[in-house]
Amino acid sequence: MNQKQLQYFVTVYQTQNIKTAADRLFVSRQGVSKVIRLLEEELGQPLFVRSIKGVMPTDYATILLPHAKRGV
Repeated sequence: MNQKQLQYFVTVYQTQNIKTAADRLFVSRQGVSKVIRLLEEELGQPLFVRSIKGVMPTDYATILLPHAKRGV
């Protein structure tokens, strides 16, 4: 887990929307999605439930958030 992954995770968690997070991070939506997907693979846990309306954090993501904020 690297700082970029943590920053993207925290931003997606706070906005609960991949596009909004991408806009705030000045990167593409696809780039944010890829980083989050790779982080989920690395952790072996889903971090968000995706829907048309945005993303909802999983319980695991909520537990990870304070640790991720310290790493950013």
